[in-house]
Amino acid sequence: MIKPKTSFLERISNIVVNRLAGPMAKFGGIPVVAAVKDGLVAIVPIVIIGSLFLLLAMLGLPGTFSEGALIPALSSLAPKLLVFFHITMNFLSLYAAVAIGMNYAKHFNIDSTNAALLSVAAFFLININDLTNGMDVTNFAAGGLFAAIISSLISIRIYRFFLEKKITIRMPDGVPPNVTNAFVALIPFLVILTVLWIVRSILNFDITVFLNSVLGPVFSGTDSIFVYVPKVFIGLLLWSVGMHGDNMIGPIFEPLKLQWVAENAEALANGVNLKDLPHVWTTVVERITIWPAAAWGILFWMWRSKLKQARTLAGIVTPAAVFTIIEPIVFGLPIVLNPFFLIPFILSGTIAAIVTYGAFSLHLINRVFVELPWATPPFISGYVATGGDWKGVLLVIINFAIGIIVYYPFWKAYEKAEKQKESVENEKTANNDSTLSL
Repeated sequence: MIKPKTSFLERISNIVVNRLAGPMAKFGGIPVVAAVKDGLVAIVPIVIIGSLFLLLAMLGLPGTFSEGALIPALSSLAPKLLVFFHITMNFLSLYAAVAIGMNYAKHFNIDSTNAALLSVAAFFLININDLTNGMDVTNFAAGGLFAAIISSLISIRIYRFFLEKKITIRMPDGVPPNVTNAFVALIPFLVILTVLWIVRSILNFDITVFLNSVLGPVFSGTDSIFVYVPKVFIGLLLWSVGMHGDNMIGPIFEPLKLQWVAENAEALANGVNLKDLPHVWTTVVERITIWPAAAWGILFWMWRSKLKQARTLAGIVTPAAVFTIIEPIVFGLPIVLNPFFLIPFILSGTIAAIVTYGAFSLHLINRVFVELPWATPPFISGYVATGGDWKGVLLVIINFAIGIIVYYPFWKAYEKAEKQKESVENEKTANNDSTLSL
């Protein structure tokens, strides 16, 4: 039997789905990975609020955005605003430890209260060794994020081992569940927390410092144009075959982006110049890079199209697209597996990624130190997240222009093909009408 021939697009789709999307979907479904992703998503509101308070504080402090305070009325309030920032952003790892531990416990149906208590206690024990001169909370900031992740995951995993092996205190029937949970946790808590105390306080082994010294150079090297651009390319490739590229590849980089924006915020609070903040890659940078080029570029031609259905669709999808909700365009036009749009969709976003990262890495634009809701329009986030740098808005416009230019020949080819299709259909309709009249 002769196998039916497959088109070029079908072969691309099969390669992406079977060789790329499949493994990524499995990776994202691993309980450890899912727990980290969900835990970090849970603390995003704290990050957003904390970074916005930092922005307000900087507006009231001289020397940040101008020689004097940009908003003098905030000057007296700035120190208090910084306290809010420190309590939120500089305790980021502590919040993450609790959220990740609770989310990991959900996969094993472990009591959430016990999971939260165990996670926070484990985090304290691996980071605090001496209270003689007060509590040193240095490791509670973004620098302790990976230690928080590991301590929560390991603690919950060992706790589950005790529960599975029934190495717990058993209570008689009829005892209230909250009392039962407390006594069930007693033995595993004792063992886990004692081991962590021995490691940190008796052996004087600082897990956070060790992880940062070993993994720090690796993760810092990830914030590179040679990683950022391929990440954007692969994400758009997944979108182009119907996969949610952000969800598929995002979990790999979420912990890093969260740490990077927090470190930028801390550096700014310590007086580092906005253009010299340590990191380029943040969630905001992604949002002002990809969709102004890959989504807004084609939307421009839809509005100017001679095709009525394209203009109608443009009116429907534009409100969502302004907030970078691009599913209506991707699946409504569609862009997915469309031979006319697959190449410019991927190409425009990839070129924009090169331009954007290059502009930030060359210190042409203030670097991002604020985390904003993901649906914030890029022209707003490009201005706010860079501390009011107008070049952040200009970069969004440039990326938009890249999309318009890249899409132009492909859109014209698409319009021509659609016009020809309309002509053929109109001719068939006219022939059918003439036949009926006879």
